[in-house]
Amino acid sequence: MKKFSYSAKDKNSKLIKGTIEATDKQAVVASITKEGGTPLVITEEKETLLSIRNKVLGVFSRLPLKEKLMFCEELATLINSGVPLTQSLTIIKDQSKGTMRKVTETLVSDIEGGQSLAGALEKQDRYFSPVFINMVRAGEASGTLDKTLGDLAIQVQKDYELVSKIRGAMTYPAVIIVAMVGAVIFMMVKVVPALTGFFDEMGAKLPLPTRILIFLSNTTVHYGIYIALGVVGLVVAIRMVFKKVEPLRRGLHRTIIKTPLIGKISKEFNIARFSRTLGSLLGSGVSILESLEIVSCSTKNMIFTQEIMDIRDKVKNGASMAEPLKQSKVFPIMVSQMVGVGEETGNLDKMLMKISEHYERRIDNLTKNISSIIEPIIMLAVGVGIGFVIVSIIMPIYKMTETMGS
Repeated sequence: MKKFSYSAKDKNSKLIKGTIEATDKQAVVASITKEGGTPLVITEEKETLLSIRNKVLGVFSRLPLKEKLMFCEELATLINSGVPLTQSLTIIKDQSKGTMRKVTETLVSDIEGGQSLAGALEKQDRYFSPVFINMVRAGEASGTLDKTLGDLAIQVQKDYELVSKIRGAMTYPAVIIVAMVGAVIFMMVKVVPALTGFFDEMGAKLPLPTRILIFLSNTTVHYGIYIALGVVGLVVAIRMVFKKVEPLRRGLHRTIIKTPLIGKISKEFNIARFSRTLGSLLGSGVSILESLEIVSCSTKNMIFTQEIMDIRDKVKNGASMAEPLKQSKVFPIMVSQMVGVGEETGNLDKMLMKISEHYERRIDNLTKNISSIIEPIIMLAVGVGIGFVIVSIIMPIYKMTETMGS
C-alpha cells in the first residue's frame, strides 16, 4: 500500500485536505468519489529520505518556462503538420537535453504503453501544472490538440513575460542591497579592526558611535559565521512554519496584498494570471465549474484561492460569474463588469483574455517604476550607513587632535 496526500471538495463544496493509503491514484479517486467528494490534486507521499532527496534534486531539475514554451510550440507545429504524437515527442526528445529529454522520453514510453498525452503528463505533475494537463485533456477530447498546444504556448509565454518583468524590476535593488551588505561586511572585518588597534595605541576615550561600531565589528569577526547560519536557519524555520500553519500563511498573503506597491503588483499579477488561465481553459472546452476549480488550485495566494472557490460555489448554485465578482474584496469592479458583458454576449473566454491583457499592461507600467521608487530609499539607507561609519571614525580622531593641540 502507498500513502497519498490529497485535496478535494466535499459534498458541501468545501475544500478538504488529508492523507490516505491506497494501491494507486485511481483507488484514491474511487475512495474520495465514494464519499461524495470531488478529487482535485492527489500526490503520492514517499519515504522521508526519498522525499528529501527528491526535493533537493527537484531544485536542480526544474523545467523552465522557456523549455515548456518550446515544447508546446514544437509539438503543436509537428502535430499540425500531420506527424503522429509519439513520433513528434521522439523528435523533441532527440533535440532536447537534461530534464526535458528525460521528461519527453518518459512521455513517449507512457503513450506507447497506451496512455493518453494528458494521462502521461499527469504522471509528470512535478513539471506540468493542473491547468496545462487539463487543457491538453480537453484538446484531446475535442480533437483540437494542435490548437490547444498553440494556446498553451501563448499562456506559457505570457506567464514567462509576467514573471520576467517582476524579476527584472527587482534585480537592480537586489544587486544594490547585496553590494551594500558586502561593503559593510568588508569594512567590519578588515577596516574597523585596523582602526581599533590604532585607537587602542592612542589610549583615547572613544565616543559612543565609535564604541558601537567597534562592538559591531568584533561581533562580525568572532560570531559572523554563527549569525549567518542562525539567520539562514531562522528563515528556513519560518518558511516551514508558514507552510504548515494555514492561518499564518493566509495572514501573510493578506498582508502582502495590503502592502503598498508590492500589494498592487501582487494583486494585478494574480488577476492577470486568473483571467488568462480561466479564459484559456474555457476556450479549450473545459466547463466553467471545472475551470474555476483548476484555477483556484493553481493560484498560490490563499486569499485569491478562497475568493475563486467562493465564486465557483455561487456559480454552482445558479449565479452568474459576474455577481460574486461584484462582491469580491480583491477583484476590482471593472473585472465584474467586463465578465458580465462577456457572459451576456457569450464571449466570456475572449473577454477574460482582454482583462488579462489590460492588467498585464498595468504590471508592465508598475514594474518600470519600481526602480525609480526604490532607488531613493536604498540611497538614503546607504547614506545613513556611510554617514554613521564616517562620524564614528572621525570623532575620536578629531578629539585626539584637539587634545594634542592643547
